[in-house]
Amino acid sequence: MGQSAMIDVRPMPAVTELSEPYWSGTRRGELMLQHCVDCENPQFPPEVSCTHCGSASLNWQRASGRARLYSWTIAHPPLLPYFAARAPWPVVAVELEEGVRMVSQLVGLEVEDYEFDMPLVADFEKVDEEVTLVVFRPAESK
Repeated sequence: MGQSAMIDVRPMPAVTELSEPYWSGTRRGELMLQHCVDCENPQFPPEVSCTHCGSASLNWQRASGRARLYSWTIAHPPLLPYFAARAPWPVVAVELEEGVRMVSQLVGLEVEDYEFDMPLVADFEKVDEEVTLVVFRPAESK
């Protein structure tokens, strides 16, 4: 595969048995989080046991989709070809209303307009039949 063909290929996350409920949710337009049955704490990313108490009793629950902008950075080359062709690439960390943090992309807003703690809502970007990514946008624009 030549360099120009690689630019159009977006690196994709691996959908595993552990993460499949998360990806099934995103395909439905729902943000799903693991929750511990014993201590009731949510967690992200998915793990085989609770990161708070160690319990292996976990279930999946729909998250509110509400978040706040926790932090961000701007990635500059060298990057993987897909991202380098689109650089600079803003990367955000959001804190969900449920208390867990995610790394994602903020859409619908220029980087110079980002503000710490600004309210956000989850949105969904279908990449292919298997993967729909969670992105965030300013709450007032949804």
